[in-house]
Amino acid sequence: MKTFLKEKSLVLKEMRDEVFHHFPQADIETAVARLLVEVKGIRKIPHELIAETLLGVLGKTETYNVMMTLLEMDKKVRHDQELLASMKDSAYNLHRTIAMSICGMYGSGASSLFGFVDCKFRFFFPHKRPKSFLSKGICALVASTASVVISEKVKVDYSERNLSLLASRGVALDDIVDIVDMLQRPYNPDLDRKLCEHHVLAVLRKQQTYHAVQLAIKIDEGVEKKEFNQQYNHIVGSDEGLFGVDESIATAIPLMYGTIALTNFGYLDKAKTGIIKELDSDHTGGKCNTFIDDLVCGLVAAACGRLAHNSVSPLNKPLD
Repeated sequence: MKTFLKEKSLVLKEMRDEVFHHFPQADIETAVARLLVEVKGIRKIPHELIAETLLGVLGKTETYNVMMTLLEMDKKVRHDQELLASMKDSAYNLHRTIAMSICGMYGSGASSLFGFVDCKFRFFFPHKRPKSFLSKGICALVASTASVVISEKVKVDYSERNLSLLASRGVALDDIVDIVDMLQRPYNPDLDRKLCEHHVLAVLRKQQTYHAVQLAIKIDEGVEKKEFNQQYNHIVGSDEGLFGVDESIATAIPLMYGTIALTNFGYLDKAKTGIIKELDSDHTGGKCNTFIDDLVCGLVAAACGRLAHNSVSPLNKPLD
């Protein structure tokens, strides 16, 4: 992100220091360990792993953006009586909405854990106020860190399985890389195509990606084989515009890479370029591509988001 006024590492450290001033690092790590025991029955997780994972979550640009928003809003609410009055309403949820952007990067499991920590906040932090903006951010940090630790225990590379499933529907690795390259090159004319491939494969390695790919293809194939009831087969088979479940499954992938990836998904869903357009228009022989075309949008959007978060492009905006 080009708008950092100092070296990125210094800016991130300042944010971490401010967070840990209000919620000591040791207290957050203890909360993660307690959450793993309470929800998953996981004990004997090395303290070093929890600490390293927490700092990893805090080291993401998206996390910085969210946590700084929450910290600044807590400062503002002290002097803004209208905002304070709104926050006292039991239905107030915007602090949760902002905080859960962090969980989105770690899948639905992190979001579920967020709900548990939020509901039992006093169990984890008995001397802290649960209603503040920052408290919701801490819930997200605890949930996301725990989710990553859980994933590390069952770390498997799903890229080959995903590529095989995609190939069964006529989608090759190069098809996805082509679109990533096309979208990112305007920001970086000297972009190495291999870098695009690297980020696509990184997205394909994830278990969450595999679950989305598998389910999307299962539904498309099920409709083709008329395995579902007549009404459902008709809705999905005709790719009705108000259906939306195909997008819901596909967006699970870009959500892991922040809101910028989700924005990319929205663009691709409308622009329909490359293999996405081919899939969307191919209905030959009763073929159903309702889920797979959105899935490819999700994969491309996620890879672009990952590339953006891990690479400093020379341009903030694309060249005309």
